[in-house]
Amino acid sequence: MRSLSNILRDKFSRKDDLSKQIEIVKVFDLYRAELQKLSLEKDATAVSLKSKTLLVQLTNSVVASELRLREMNMVAKVNANMGKDVIKRVVYRF
Repeated sequence: MRSLSNILRDKFSRKDDLSKQIEIVKVFDLYRAELQKLSLEKDATAVSLKSKTLLVQLTNSVVASELRLREMNMVAKVNANMGKDVIKRVVYRF
């Protein structure tokens, strides 16, 4: 029996719009999981992913400072879980 993730990956292995959207949602979920570990999920939201740049909306500059300090670690974890470099830089807006 094959897992659902393997079936979906095989089904949407082409680089069409739907597979790209699924990849973006997965990146958002992984980033949100990292935010939850820091108890910042209410203060930060991933908004878009374009050209390997993740745009994150924040509630204030204090959260931006905290995330900048942890940015490299969080990006490395998301990229490791995705199995490739999907994020190269993060832009914070508040």
